[in-house]
Amino acid sequence: MIKYLLIFYAGTFAGSFFYTLALRYAGGMFDSSPVAALISRSECPRCGSPVSVIGLIPVFGYFFLRGRCSACGEKISPVYPLWEVLYGALAVAVSVYHGTGLLSLNVFFLCAVCVCIAIVDIRIMIIPQSLVLLFLLLSLYPVVLNHNILDNVYGFFLLTLFFLLMLLIFPGAFGGGDVKLYAAAGFLFGVEMSIVLLEVSLISGALFGVAYAMARGRNFRLKIPFGPFIAAGIIITLLFGDTILLVYYRFMF
Repeated sequence: MIKYLLIFYAGTFAGSFFYTLALRYAGGMFDSSPVAALISRSECPRCGSPVSVIGLIPVFGYFFLRGRCSACGEKISPVYPLWEVLYGALAVAVSVYHGTGLLSLNVFFLCAVCVCIAIVDIRIMIIPQSLVLLFLLLSLYPVVLNHNILDNVYGFFLLTLFFLLMLLIFPGAFGGGDVKLYAAAGFLFGVEMSIVLLEVSLISGALFGVAYAMARGRNFRLKIPFGPFIAAGIIITLLFGDTILLVYYRFMF
């Protein structure tokens, strides 16, 4: 239990970093000053004062300060600690299904980047190329461990060609960032796991799109950010892909 509590809280530190990173991407800070966006301290959105040392402590800092800026007293959104908690829970989930070790840490950071991508896409409908590149770089370690790089190359081409074809048939159905993220994920997963990713992300995205259109009383041509469904599909495939494949095989054979 103590081990998982430590893993959870370590995950909240990552959550604090990646959520701030997502906000800076969404706010355009990387366009004007990418170095400052990476290393500068967090500031109060109202008064611009740097967040106090206590405020930088994940989850607990929010409650120590009673959800307010220590300089101007402005309320701080509870979304901040909620995302920190989500990342902590994600860290625990990865450790449960992948154990503790370098590969587990790598898988967690892959998931963490996916959540960051989802947040940015929700806010500005863009998937930053630099985050896709970071995801691709993090994919190299598990790909090398897999000792079957040809399968990873096939996975890359499978998803790339599939979505290029989809764009020819349904122009505008997906954005360029979506295709690049799928391609990077195909390289990570190889052919079989890429199929799992496809089913999870496309089905969940389609169901949400239909429900959202019906709830808003609009036609089905409305645009929604698809990055969150790709991200969710990647995380689910990383955590449960083997189990899902096993279920497929039992039904098929």
